[in-house]
Amino acid sequence: MSGSKRKVAIIGAGPSGLNTARLLSARPTDYEYEVFERGHCVGGLWVYTDKTGIDDDGYPVHSSVYRSLVTILSKSVMEFPDFKLSDDYPTFPTHEQIHQYLEDYADHFNLKRNIHFNTIVTNLKRLPAKEPQCPKWSVTAKNTRTAEITEKTFDVVFVCVGHYAKSNFPDIPGLKSFTGTLLHSHNYRKPEAFLGKKVTLVGDGPTVVDLISDLSPVVAELIVCRGRSDEVRLNLYGQWEKGFFPKNVRFIERVTSVASDTLVSLDGTVMPADAIICCTGYKHSYPFLDKSCGITIENNDTRVRPLFKHMIHTKYHTLFFIGLMENYLDFTLAYLQVPMALKILDGKLKLPSERDMNKETDDDYEKRLEMGLKPFHAHSFYFDELDSSMYAREIISFAGIEDVLGAAKHDGLALLYSRFKTNCLTARNFTYT
Repeated sequence: MSGSKRKVAIIGAGPSGLNTARLLSARPTDYEYEVFERGHCVGGLWVYTDKTGIDDDGYPVHSSVYRSLVTILSKSVMEFPDFKLSDDYPTFPTHEQIHQYLEDYADHFNLKRNIHFNTIVTNLKRLPAKEPQCPKWSVTAKNTRTAEITEKTFDVVFVCVGHYAKSNFPDIPGLKSFTGTLLHSHNYRKPEAFLGKKVTLVGDGPTVVDLISDLSPVVAELIVCRGRSDEVRLNLYGQWEKGFFPKNVRFIERVTSVASDTLVSLDGTVMPADAIICCTGYKHSYPFLDKSCGITIENNDTRVRPLFKHMIHTKYHTLFFIGLMENYLDFTLAYLQVPMALKILDGKLKLPSERDMNKETDDDYEKRLEMGLKPFHAHSFYFDELDSSMYAREIISFAGIEDVLGAAKHDGLALLYSRFKTNCLTARNFTYT
């Protein structure tokens, strides 16, 4: 797949979108790109706002960042290979510092000149092509301030909109009838609203860890129960049994039903609650995709098909999804995914047949189910058996590209993960290099 200079559309100016733009900007004779960003600045998820629900532009608030958020990853794991995080930042930066880092990154590589801010993509449509596997794409976008609508044609599209915006609520009987405060962690911002209340957290991932620290000083009682499955990736229940959490925090196996202002646990215990906060992950959402794109989202919007290696359309090889997976390396993963995409576009990496790619994708999914994972784990890489570095190594091996992330980043992530599973409240007390 080679030829003249290609026009590329990048949807989203968060970390993945900026990384994609930076790598394309290094090849100005081969590619010219435009970035479509709904917000007024770069950063995506990392742009904090007190707002929840509908934003000023009339669309749902994108950011899931809460006021106290400090990164779960050390800066040595998070920083981009070609742009260091400030030495003045702590080992675990705040969300404000990460947003500033992304602003500085965009300025350093002069990326903002090609970004259309306050511009939301409303439609992505595949155009007829002589080479069916290499179609062009029509991108329709709307300026949310002026209401001006534009339509442009591109040779290649990179979808970089992240996967932390559409809340996934657990399937608990009676949950919608709860008369107290019910929200997803996507809409959590500050602890003051829960002063003196009995609060239940549903979930067992990193967000639960942060909300325990944020809420336990102000609430009367904090009950934590598993949400979407029986996964124990951080061993939070075991840590609670060892007495690592504050005294007003209590863990239970599962909430089996909700009625009015009470919750019923697996053993039949009835517990009153003033608020339920669901830390149960997110769904994939691409409302701009036209049917001609040939993308389906299954399993309650948690499995995107047909994507080879979780990023490449198996039928149309000019459409890529960057950073789609649940992966602890997703902040920097574009530095592996985009070089692989460029090798495909350059004709230097031959893909298997569509049939073989679909088979490998389906085999990967079936393997996950056989391992005991759930259907919504179709794109997850945060388990001992399927960890984040494993996916990175898979991309590196298949594409024959350099591991620009480096062994130190993978080793640092493994050490950090092991410490979180041992004592999540002290894991960030260490220095990681």
